Amino acid sequence: MLMNGQFVNDAASARRSMLLAAVADAPFLDTTQRVETLFLATLSRRPNAEESARLSAHVRGSKDRDAALGDVFWALLNSSEFFLNH
Repeated sequence: MLMNGQFVNDAASARRSMLLAAVADAPFLDTTQRVETLFLATLSRRPNAEESARLSAHVRGSKDRDAALGDVFWALLNSSEFFLNH
């Protein structure tokens, strides 16, 4: 259900998720801050330096920033840390 369920797929879509749309559209956030906001919303912690660099690079390197942010959010929602702690 987490990997392929409708709820998680909707949550990871900028068109259907209010949270993801707000993060993607916030003019006062840069890419690193957007990734940090997704971590805080999902795991209740900030990303470490490696996580931040890696995921920010993924978003920056994507042709579709909103889809890349959705990828990050989807990965966080499917992480063992989210599943076991929340």
